[in-house]
Amino acid sequence: MADEERAHADASTSAESAERRIEALERALSEAQGALAEMRSTYQSLHDMLMHARTPICMWRGDDFVFTLVNPTYCAAFPGRQLLGKPLAEAVPEAIAQGFDALLGDVYRTGKPFIGNEVPVKVHNTEKNCAEQHWFNIVYAAVRDETGKIVGVCHYGVDITEQVEARHAAEAKAEELRKSAELIAKQKETIRVLGTPLLPLAPGVLAAPLIGQIDARRSEQLVEVLLDRVAAQGTTIVILDVTGVETIDMEAANALIRAAQAVQLLGARVLVTGIQPSMAQVLVQLGVDLRGIDTYGTLQSGIAAAMGAR
Repeated sequence: MADEERAHADASTSAESAERRIEALERALSEAQGALAEMRSTYQSLHDMLMHARTPICMWRGDDFVFTLVNPTYCAAFPGRQLLGKPLAEAVPEAIAQGFDALLGDVYRTGKPFIGNEVPVKVHNTEKNCAEQHWFNIVYAAVRDETGKIVGVCHYGVDITEQVEARHAAEAKAEELRKSAELIAKQKETIRVLGTPLLPLAPGVLAAPLIGQIDARRSEQLVEVLLDRVAAQGTTIVILDVTGVETIDMEAANALIRAAQAVQLLGARVLVTGIQPSMAQVLVQLGVDLRGIDTYGTLQSGIAAAMGAR
């Protein structure tokens, strides 16, 4: 009787243990199914996000880089082409011609990602039947299986063609403006030189015929150019001819005096020619002091005096 009771107790214990194991297995199965469902949901969400991304995304598998995933934005760059299931060399031969297979091969072998900024890419547009220049910021990254082995390469790119073209246009405009500024500067220098002509009449004798209106800017140019030439050539006599000066006012008169005084400070003698009676009256009324400066009515008489003084 005792043996029967022990056997019955052992059977009950075994049944309870089996039920617990079954319950544990059912819980583990349920948890695994939940985790699998969550992974599928995550995968689907990620897949949907990639498919709706406005940047070109694709994935290649194997060392011949067979397309296993391409989003619509990537496909839009190659209208009319079948990409999925085809190797890169067949689907996009221009990529091979431009050396992108070498970049992919390096990522596939080493696992080191490639990050390129403003990468120029020529894409053949089958609808227009021509090659189009684009620029991309691109990333190539290795794809690994559950063991960590590299099985492919994924691509993420951003088309920055509009930004690059806009920058190129701005740089071209800046270069155009720079060249224009250089041209204007050269023209100003030419005008400065032409506006203050200095004529060598003989060794040590220099004539400066002044024509038109003399303002503050032109008077500064006159003094600058005149002093440089006098100092450089060892000039001893300078003839300032005002025959062609349209009007004489305080500003023009002061400019004339400044030029004469500056030349005298360098040890040269100054002759002023071409002063007409009306100009002489104005100079007197303005109180312009011409003492120390020889004046002559005509350029010819001033030249004669300068030659006689040599």
